[in-house]
Amino acid sequence: MSQKPRMLITGATGFVGANLVRHFAARGWELKANGRGVPPMPLLDLAQYVEADIQKPLPPQQAEVVIHAAALASDTASTEALYQANVMGTRHVFEASRNCACFIYISSSSVYEHADHAHIETENVDHHKLSPYGLSKRSAEDWLLDQDWSASSLYILRPRAVYGPGDRVLLPRLLRLVRAGRIFAPGEMRVSSSLTHVDNLCGAVENAVAHWLSGSNGSAQIFNVADAEPYEMRNVVQQLLSNIHGKKLPFKALPLRPMETLANVLEQLKLARQFSPYALAAVSKNSVLDLQKITQTLGYVPRRNLRESLPELAAWVQRVGVQRVKQADPGLPWDM
Repeated sequence: MSQKPRMLITGATGFVGANLVRHFAARGWELKANGRGVPPMPLLDLAQYVEADIQKPLPPQQAEVVIHAAALASDTASTEALYQANVMGTRHVFEASRNCACFIYISSSSVYEHADHAHIETENVDHHKLSPYGLSKRSAEDWLLDQDWSASSLYILRPRAVYGPGDRVLLPRLLRLVRAGRIFAPGEMRVSSSLTHVDNLCGAVENAVAHWLSGSNGSAQIFNVADAEPYEMRNVVQQLLSNIHGKKLPFKALPLRPMETLANVLEQLKLARQFSPYALAAVSKNSVLDLQKITQTLGYVPRRNLRESLPELAAWVQRVGVQRVKQADPGLPWDM
């Protein structure tokens, strides 16, 4: 293919989608970008904007490559809301771009149960043990895998806890651990977890597109995505929050079992907002991804890590404002 094909990126006004738009625009791609609301002006300089709610059927979209990054990423949204956004939304995007040759779905490591082993893409999972969000992403994967890929390619990418400037999920959650100059954490947080810098996720997507462009077709494949090495959560959380606040913050471990009980009660009463069993598990249980498959098949080489990104993250939070980031303000600037 002498020229780069056309690319459609969904969720372009969100954190991951915005980074994907900027990443591929910088590489000269002809882009269409989808979002639900009025587009930020910087986005219009990089892509043709398609305003549409993917929870409803979409008009046909002409693109050779589709990167489906739009999703409702929430621990507390209702099962129905998650199904409509993540399962039906995926179906609508696929059906609107049925003739595309390469479909890349940004899934999540939430499709795995928490475990002490490193997750591999083929492991069996008890769907009943997944969070509602994880189940919605797994159901979207399953629906895509049931489609006919004999004449096109599907790449499912499963990142773990995507972070970077502009993050509206992980950073806000961690910032809310700080009270009165201390980090109040669930348990000791001596757990290992994979994390994914958003630039590494963009690189993985680019690897998938390159794999397809090289002549690979007629397949459906799943890949984990993360930084090169897992992190001890207590260490990186303390470093990150201390960098953001400009001083070393002491760590106060709260008893984990009462917090788990409270989180379960709040969930049953439908009062869990930022404090859910799944949010608690994310920082109190091991969650490591095995990267062997993506490394060997797609040539993935993660180039960013959290420790080297600490000054960048702290500078962004300070520029935007701790309170705005903590509240996951939907009006956070698009062009980070």
